[in-house]
Amino acid sequence: MKRETGCGSLRIPYFCRKRIDMDTNTPDGGLFAEFPPVSKAAWLEQVAKSLKDKTMESLEWRLPDGTVLSPFVHADDFAQPPLPLTNDPLHWEICEAVDAGDSAANADALSALQGGAEGLRFYFSETPSAETLGALLEGIYLDFIGLHFSGPGVAANPGTLLAALERLAGTKKLDTAKLRGSLGYDPAAVVGIVDWRYAADLLPYVSGTFPGFKMLTLQEEHSTPHKAGAKGAGEATDALPWAGLADLLRRGNTYLERLNERGAALADIAAAMQFSLGIGQHYFVEIARIRAFRLLWPQVLRAWGLAPTYPVVDAQFRPEVYSDDLYTNMIRATTMAMSAVQGGVDRLTVLPYDAGREDKAEYPQAFGRRIARNVQQLLKLESGFDQVPDPAAGSYYIENLTRLFAEKAWAQFQQTA
Repeated sequence: MKRETGCGSLRIPYFCRKRIDMDTNTPDGGLFAEFPPVSKAAWLEQVAKSLKDKTMESLEWRLPDGTVLSPFVHADDFAQPPLPLTNDPLHWEICEAVDAGDSAANADALSALQGGAEGLRFYFSETPSAETLGALLEGIYLDFIGLHFSGPGVAANPGTLLAALERLAGTKKLDTAKLRGSLGYDPAAVVGIVDWRYAADLLPYVSGTFPGFKMLTLQEEHSTPHKAGAKGAGEATDALPWAGLADLLRRGNTYLERLNERGAALADIAAAMQFSLGIGQHYFVEIARIRAFRLLWPQVLRAWGLAPTYPVVDAQFRPEVYSDDLYTNMIRATTMAMSAVQGGVDRLTVLPYDAGREDKAEYPQAFGRRIARNVQQLLKLESGFDQVPDPAAGSYYIENLTRLFAEKAWAQFQQTA
C-alpha cells in the first residue's frame, strides 16, 4: 500500500449504520413490545444455570494466538444493531469444473450445462491451440454462460488462450464484449522475478477485447483451519481464520502498486481482479470469513482513492475437507455450500462427493457431478437463498466473528503492506 495514502485504522462500511427504529409506523410500541429486553448479564446468568456442571469456558474456541471465540454474543456487544452488507439478493453463479485434458471434456461440459450449471471452469495442463479450444467448446453457447479457464496452461500464457478464444468468437460471429468469465492467472504467486511488463501489456487487451473477463485471480493460500477432522469448540487449531484474508489483501495491493507503476490505470487494475476463497467445514466461521473479506477489500480501494466496491469472490471447496466416507461428503458439501452462499460469494464450485476417490464410489462419476450441481440448485430453486440479501446479517455471533476476523486480518495486512 502506498505509504502516503495514510490508511490507518480500519473503517468498515455498512457494518454499524443508522439504527433501525422498530417502532416506526407500528401500533402499541412496535412489533417487539410484548417481549421485554434481556440484558447480557441476565442472559449469561440463565445460561450458566442451564449448563449445570459445565463451565461457559468449555464451550469457547481457543485459537493458537490466544484469541477466544465465545458463542455467547449479545445485542449489548454492539453500539448499534448491525445491518446487511448489501440490499441486493444473492445471485451467485453455479459453476462446475471440467478437466480440459479428458477425452470426454466436451461431453461433460454439455452435460453440466444441460443439468443447470451456469458457468464452467476448464482446467488446462497445457496452453490450448485454437483448434483444441474450438473442439472443447463445440455446441456451447459461449455468450450465455460464464467461461473460466485455469491450470498451468493458462497461467503460463493467458494471452495465447484469449487470442484463441477471440478467434473462436469470430468464427461464431460473437462479440467478445458479450462474453464473461475469468482467467486463473496470478503471476505474483510465482516464486522468483515477476515480469510485470507482460501483465501490464495484457491488461489493456483484456479490458478492451474481453471487458467481461477478470484477468487476475488471486487464490487464497491453504492457511486456515479447514483440514478434515479440524478441531472444534474448546480445542485449538493449527491455523488462524483470517491469515488467508490478510494475504489476499497484500497480494491485491501489490498488483495495484506494481501495475500502476507501469502505467496501468488503478481503476482498470481493480476491475481486472477477482479473489478465490477456499471453503472448509466450519459453518459459521466460513460465513464470517467471506463477509469479513467483502468488508476489507473496499478499504484497500479507498486507500488508493478508488470508489469502494465489494470484491468479486469465487469460492471452491478445499480438497482436504473430504474423507473416505463418501456419503458424509455429500452432507458436508451441502453445509459448505450454504456457508459460501450466505457469506456472499459471486461464484461457487461444489466438489463432487467422490472427488479423488472415484474408485470407492458405487456410482458413475456423472452421478457425483450431478449431486454436486443439485446442491446449489436446491439452495436456489427450493430454499430461495438467492432471494435474500445478506442472510447472515443480524446474527450477533456471526456479526461478532465478522468484525473480529476483519480487524485481525486488517492488522496483519498493515504489518506487511
